[in-house]
Formats: sequence, C-alpha cells, structure tokens
Amino acid sequence: MLVLNKKSFSENADIDENDFIKFSLSPDNKLVPDLHNNLPGKSIWVPANKEMMKYIQGREDVKAHFGVTPLFTNELVFLIQKILRKKILSGISLAKKAGYLAIGLDTIKTELIEKKHCLIVVAKGAKSLKNYSFFSSTSISCFENLLYQRDLEKSTGKNNVKYVGILSKNFKKTIQVDLNKLKGFMETD
Repeated sequence: MLVLNKKSFSENADIDENDFIKFSLSPDNKLVPDLHNNLPGKSIWVPANKEMMKYIQGREDVKAHFGVTPLFTNELVFLIQKILRKKILSGISLAKKAGYLAIGLDTIKTELIEKKHCLIVVAKGAKSLKNYSFFSSTSISCFENLLYQRDLEKSTGKNNVKYVGILSKNFKKTIQVDLNKLKGFMETD
C-alpha cells in the first residue's frame, strides 16, 4: 500500500503512520527518506519494507505524483538502513545519558524484577532471548540481530555490549518505531 496524501492516515484507522517511511523530493529530483519528518514539499509514505521499496521504484503513479522521471537513488535501501541505525543508536545514547538504559543481561533482569517496562536490543551474534520465559511479557519488547555489537558499544561508551534495555516508556516508544522500520528492511537479508 502506497500513501500519497498524509490525510489518508486520519481517514483510515487501519493504517498507522509509524509503520510507514516518508519520502520527499530533493532539489536534484531524487526521492529521499525523511525519517525525521521535517522535509518540505510533496511527499509519499511507503511501508517500511524492502520488497515494497523495490516495487514502487518503477511505479508510474509515483513518478506522476512528483512530476519527474528519475526518482530514486541507486542505494536507497542501504541509505534508509544507515539512517535508521544512526537514529536508533542516538536514541540509545540519549537513554543512557538520561539514566534509562540497562547494559548487560544481569542489569536488565534486575530492572525487570522492579516491574519496569523494557525494550531489549540484542546485538547480531549474541545469544537469543526467545527461549527465556523471563523475557516474555507484554511489557517487554525484544529486537534481535538488527544492530552490531560494535554499534551498541559505541553508543553506550562501554566494551563488550551485547544486550541493552531501554527502561523509559518514552524512549521505548520512539526507538521501537524505528526498530520496527529497520526490521522491515532487514527481514529479507
């Protein structure tokens, strides 16, 4: 599903704007991802999915909407993944500075015992948490294999970071939206 008008989100309760990526036309007539939602001009919203991105790249209605023919950069999917990773890691870094980040499984478990909401990010190559009943709860969301260990280390300023837990509902919500979008681009990798 392709959304050409932002008004469609308010008219249709079945679609959530957080599940889409906004694209705007740059001055050089290339479609660029607007992940911070602040670029002016005509826009379209595309589901956060690599296959859908490939599908819309050839659609004539998209080209007609913007009034230009060569729309897409060659590395659009790579660019989106890079921007989403950077945005997620910045959010993790902010959560740490605000005191809402648990680093390591033991620290995350301690915080969960205190009944805190938590978003757990597991680095690629780290042991999966899917088989642990301790981490299966409605207040816990877990994302695995979307970020590299070195990225988590850089955003936290610590070494050997494989697991981080975001303990604030506000940080959890904003980071989780971007993790879901990134997951849509990673599922076919």
